[in-house]
Amino acid sequence: MCNFIKLALMIFSVFVFSSLNNKSYAVTAETVKECSADTHLFTGSATACRFTPQLYKAAVFEMGLCTANPMSGASLDRSTCTTVFTSTDQSNGSLHDFALGDAELAGTSTRPANGTYTYPYIILKNTFTIKAEYERGGTTYYVKKSGSACDAVSTTSPAEECTDSLTQFNQAGNCDGEYLGARFSGGSLNGYLMRASDLDKRDGVADDDGSGGCSNVDRLVGVMELDSPVVISPSTISFKFTFNVTGYGAQMFTGAARPNNNPNGGGGSGPFSGFFTIVDAPQQ
Repeated sequence: MCNFIKLALMIFSVFVFSSLNNKSYAVTAETVKECSADTHLFTGSATACRFTPQLYKAAVFEMGLCTANPMSGASLDRSTCTTVFTSTDQSNGSLHDFALGDAELAGTSTRPANGTYTYPYIILKNTFTIKAEYERGGTTYYVKKSGSACDAVSTTSPAEECTDSLTQFNQAGNCDGEYLGARFSGGSLNGYLMRASDLDKRDGVADDDGSGGCSNVDRLVGVMELDSPVVISPSTISFKFTFNVTGYGAQMFTGAARPNNNPNGGGGSGPFSGFFTIVDAPQQ
């Protein structure tokens, strides 16, 4: 029986994290197409496209696999889960620049118990740092910051390292701390904004910070529901989730999506994606 499993990383796809009017929101990668020569970024309605950043930092606290949905209640329920990674630093998480590729995160990686798992989960810090530029039609556009936050796109170099904080999934109204049913190839993903003290969902008037965001948010929990479950058997010798920001990770908005209809649009952190690889020992 295998006694070692390499867990390089397990991050979940489909969310787009970015800043608009100093409020964060999310859309699915299915609606944010990869930037290309025919992408109509700077005219028309409020649209966006995604591209590869130079830098993409995210902090991971915990990852696991579950046989039942751990977010069916008001808070994260690990009773049907096996934890596969726990960060050494539970205050700040294990931070890595995923634009550099696979990571050996600082923490404890554990082989999942044998079983069939439909619900992987991850606990992340709710902030994402990028540095990004994109060339289109002979012009290079650089993502700029306002303070430390991602703000706009300029044609003046260089790109600036900036940080988006996700505190709201809805651009208006009371705290909306849930984003449910985002589809991707292989399943769906739900996202939840939480506070670290109890991993309880933030949602509604009681959790509103008075400006439309959610108060006391410092964690983002993602739960996947896989169409084809992950199967860990006695012969499993390697389990890995490869994180990908190529063609993802950063995004630009049309000017119509920005305050005062900025003709250069805006920019911020974008979707990320990845895939599982499970290797079983050859049968004798």
